[in-house]
Amino acid sequence: MHETDTDVVTTADRHLVAEVTDLMDRMVAVTGLPGLSEDRRRALHRAATANDRRLLAVRMRDRTDGRLVGYAQIDEADDRSLCSVEVVALTTSDHDELTGADDRSTALLALAVDAYGASGGGRLRLWIPAPTKADERRAGALGFSVERELMQLRCRLPLPPTGSTDIDALWIRPFEVGRDEEQWLAVNNRAFAAHPEQGRWDLATIEARESEPWFDPRGFLVLEADGRMAGFCWTKVHADAQPPMGEIYVIGVDPDFHGRGWGRALTRAGFDWMAEAGLTVGMLYVDSANTAAVALYGSMGMETHHSSRAYIATVPASPAH
Repeated sequence: MHETDTDVVTTADRHLVAEVTDLMDRMVAVTGLPGLSEDRRRALHRAATANDRRLLAVRMRDRTDGRLVGYAQIDEADDRSLCSVEVVALTTSDHDELTGADDRSTALLALAVDAYGASGGGRLRLWIPAPTKADERRAGALGFSVERELMQLRCRLPLPPTGSTDIDALWIRPFEVGRDEEQWLAVNNRAFAAHPEQGRWDLATIEARESEPWFDPRGFLVLEADGRMAGFCWTKVHADAQPPMGEIYVIGVDPDFHGRGWGRALTRAGFDWMAEAGLTVGMLYVDSANTAAVALYGSMGMETHHSSRAYIATVPASPAH
């Protein structure tokens, strides 16, 4: 394994984005995993283009060719109540075995935690996709404990016919940009009032998603009842995946309409839209603690592909701070 150099980054720019994008491309090519989550990538791009370029990251580069072989990113919450960190590590060559990646992940996470402590410390959430025993030992050694588990479920499309007409009587239409945002925010934030991330969206949040290249209002399905928005199923197409697949990105029903079976109907409507778009694989993410949702999706033929875990630690401020 080649020798490496590391440095701590406190501001983001387009050069950093280009370096991290190159590393993520190599990560996908070698492991099939995307590396950073969509949230971390979005935070990096936002920090690189905004006036406030605040970011805390650790870069690890191959001393031979200077390319990144590892990266850890901490997104700072405005009040530092809870920040998130993710770590990705790769070997020096696209053709190498992945030996050494665990050592690099260990070093990167330790450096990221030290940098967070030096910047003032606080609560820190570590996300690990498909964690291994080595990942669990690494997290535990640094004081992280399991907080939640997020399951990725998949199914073949189209779904088998049910023989029922559970969505025929519902008025489901595509989302209308410029008209539906405020209504949707009200329904979303009521449906996810107890959710740590999804229940706190505002207009800027949804407008940012509308500007993403993957956004397609035709696959953003809205359910109306009693003259108002009652629920929704927002889909997302991963065209670059192998094979291409559709995701139920967010799905929710206003609490006023719970108990009518509309969650199942909207789920099916979303997967039917994906199948009509030519996709043969559907997927979604669900918290393992949401037993009702896990049971619902299992009854529709969905199976677990992999799970990601979130770990929590409280990092003390270092004496130098």
